[in-house]
Amino acid sequence: MITGIKVRIVNIKWTAGVYLLMRSSPLIEYSNTVLLFCLWLGAITSIFSSLIGLFQQDIKKVIAYSTMSQLAQECKTHLITFRHQTIYEKIIDIIGYFRICILIINNLFSFVQINFFILSRLIASFKLDTKYKRVLHQEAKQKLNPYYITGFVDGEGCFLINIYPKSNYKAGYLVSLTFKLKIHSRDINLLENIKNYFNIGNITHRKDGYVEFIVSSIKDLKVLIDNFDSYPLLTQKWADYQIFKQTFLIISLKEHLTIEGVNKILSLKAVLNNGLSDSLKKALPDLIPAIRPQTPLPKIIDCNWVSGFVDAEGCFFIRLSSTLTSASLVFKVAQHIRDAKLLEEFINFFNCGYYKPNATTGGEFVVTKFSDINQKIIPFFKEYPILGLKSMDFNDFVKAGEIIQKKAHLTKEGLYEIKQIKSGMNKGRSINLNPGTLSSKGGGMGLLSYNKPSKSVDKKYYSTMSLPKTLKENNDKSFKEWLAGLIDGKGKFFVSKKGYANFQIILPEKDKSILYEIKHKYGGSIKSISGSNSFKYKLHHKKGLISLVLDVNGLIRNPVKILQLNKVCIIYNIELKRNNPLTYNNGWFSGIIDADGSIIINETSNQLILSITQKNRYLLEPLQTLYLGRINIFSTKEAFQYVIYRKKEILDLVDNYFIKYPLKSSKAYKLNLIKDFYEAPWSSSVGGDYQPDKFSKWINFKNKWDKL
Repeated sequence: MITGIKVRIVNIKWTAGVYLLMRSSPLIEYSNTVLLFCLWLGAITSIFSSLIGLFQQDIKKVIAYSTMSQLAQECKTHLITFRHQTIYEKIIDIIGYFRICILIINNLFSFVQINFFILSRLIASFKLDTKYKRVLHQEAKQKLNPYYITGFVDGEGCFLINIYPKSNYKAGYLVSLTFKLKIHSRDINLLENIKNYFNIGNITHRKDGYVEFIVSSIKDLKVLIDNFDSYPLLTQKWADYQIFKQTFLIISLKEHLTIEGVNKILSLKAVLNNGLSDSLKKALPDLIPAIRPQTPLPKIIDCNWVSGFVDAEGCFFIRLSSTLTSASLVFKVAQHIRDAKLLEEFINFFNCGYYKPNATTGGEFVVTKFSDINQKIIPFFKEYPILGLKSMDFNDFVKAGEIIQKKAHLTKEGLYEIKQIKSGMNKGRSINLNPGTLSSKGGGMGLLSYNKPSKSVDKKYYSTMSLPKTLKENNDKSFKEWLAGLIDGKGKFFVSKKGYANFQIILPEKDKSILYEIKHKYGGSIKSISGSNSFKYKLHHKKGLISLVLDVNGLIRNPVKILQLNKVCIIYNIELKRNNPLTYNNGWFSGIIDADGSIIINETSNQLILSITQKNRYLLEPLQTLYLGRINIFSTKEAFQYVIYRKKEILDLVDNYFIKYPLKSSKAYKLNLIKDFYEAPWSSSVGGDYQPDKFSKWINFKNKWDKL
């Protein structure tokens, strides 16, 4: 018999059944059998209700089915106080603990259920990105010759053994391998192609204006080693590669985790590149260096290797006399003195030129005779083209050669023309956003951007150049890039059930001027969408649609839109072009901002934020590399957001990028107010003492900002 139970009724609304049960408790408590029966029946009901609530989709049903699962714990904490420990209390404890377990499982299930859709979208995006990268890999395989890559690595590649003291390691050192290919950021297109060719590694941007293709994982390094075994290096880097390969084998066998293995690697590192660091030399004074492999006598066996090596180490140069009375062409390939034999091999390969040692520790293969350049050098690189930015120097080199071949360089006009060509070559083809002359940039892409005029250019002759046509072509290209960005955000290509190709863009009413600009160029129709403040531009006319497809083909970057575009290309028998890696000077960034961007002021932090929201992170990653900023995850919207909020980064874009690639949407209004925002005394007006004049300026700015 359970005795001494005190019942305390609290202000809780119970159901009729529970209330009746509590009112009947004075009778029930005198029978152990009935009491235990009620308790077990209640426990089973609680468990059963909790399990049902676990699989409900409606929150109301979850709460309803979970009511009975709350009963035992509520009774224990609010209704019943025991004087002695009884079987009744133990059973209620068990029910309470089981209820907690059910609630935890229920919460976990709800969390998985809520995020399942987000997870599935991320997986789908990852699969799409993987498929797209596989396509890039296959295209790079077709475009790049493996010997070309070997030649380029012979010029710019570097094999590194990294050893760092680590006291918590058994062998006392942390060992890793790194392969680097470092070039100027202007040649990032070539580096992207090499990365896609191997389908490994990462590209990083340095603060000094250079980019690096880096491979460091053992799995990825195996791909490189297999390649360089099949297509061997010819310079002294061959010996560096052999040392690198020996270290790779040691690490693959896990011997680097032992003291003996680390000693072997240290001996190898001592004869690689610049050898051991000063700290390692002091720590290991008795270390015996390994024997450096002897590089075989170089023998050029493939023409593509020559193109790759010249892309890295060659130079196409125009020589003008100081008095501007003569002009000549010079082709050079420079190397360290230890590779003099290789430069002599160039003499045999081209059957022209000579070897010229310089005053330091290097040498050059030089060709200056015009007949050799015109009949051997130029035809060779036309057949085996250079793929990097140096190809543009070669094209200018050829133009100057044509002038010399026609004997036009013997006239003052011809010399001025050659001088103008020379001013835009090599170092004259630098990235500069200052107003000035227009010169082609970006390697094989042929991007156009402003260059500051060279001091060596004759101003009178320079002023007679026909710039309006060039500017028009540049503006047309910028428009196509901008349009591609807009399509990647808001556009859609589709094929109707009857097999007709269509294109549409939907924009808010305040941006309908953009749609009219597109309509003016390609035709089509614009209609308002009932029930919303939006307008739809639609194009299905064959002539206009083909013109639009040809303009944006190769510029679209959204994998979803590329697949849509491909269906339209198939209908019109147009070859789908792959896009080149995004560069700083590209109107696509303005287009994607006009489509999916926003410019806001965070009232809490008083920060100006420029952001772009997209469901595909692949589109945003190049922006972070080129324009800085960061990428956030929008779990609530199942999307990613690219954000720029630092003052310096935003002002750099305003001063350097948006001047050349302005926004076309209503966002341009706020973009023009960005400098006013940073000049407005908002910090003192909002957070400091009240100052009427400053507060008035801030209010005036806010009124302008809030107009849109």
